[in-house]
Amino acid sequence: MIVTEIRPVTKKRSQVYVEGQPAFVLYNGELSRYHIREGEEIPLSIWEEITGELLIKRSRKRALNLLLKGDRTRSQLLQKLQTDGYPMEIAEQAVEYAESFGYIDDRRYAENYLNGPGAKKSRMAARIELTRKGIDPELIDRLMEEQIETEEDSEREKVRTLAWKRLGPAHRLNEKEYRRIYSYLARRGFTSSDILSVLEEYQKNTLEYDE
Repeated sequence: MIVTEIRPVTKKRSQVYVEGQPAFVLYNGELSRYHIREGEEIPLSIWEEITGELLIKRSRKRALNLLLKGDRTRSQLLQKLQTDGYPMEIAEQAVEYAESFGYIDDRRYAENYLNGPGAKKSRMAARIELTRKGIDPELIDRLMEEQIETEEDSEREKVRTLAWKRLGPAHRLNEKEYRRIYSYLARRGFTSSDILSVLEEYQKNTLEYDE
């Protein structure tokens, strides 16, 4: 295992490359302590100490510190640890360690999102956002189906609230207004059936209001 490059990451830490591939990130003082230099071989005992002890402990501590700052999905935590320079297998172990204590739970994360920020979005938009955060699409679909069973009209109610807020007091919609409100709602990911139903309801209310 020959060190082919040592590249500074910050003033205090450096990325170590072994055989041309990124191996791990160490503090500069650790480079000196372990006698790691470009062009020289890392003894097996040193390699095992770094990857089997030092980085495992450090990655676990880093994972827990990240979760203290805010909830994350499994994918987000794994990606962050890798970005910090931890090898994939060590980052995986740190994530599994956090999972063993219940600090990571993608189902809980998705439920909190759907009942929080996602409640203001269409199902399509919420699904895209959760997928982007690394939540399993099948899990997202199951949770949304459960929501539909308990709140069948929730999606249409979102459309109704936005439409009424946008349109204001009851009045007849001309063609330009109709197209504008339809486009506004469609851009937010709502289905045509929900939009058309709500606009038909609005028009009926307008007629009743006029009478």
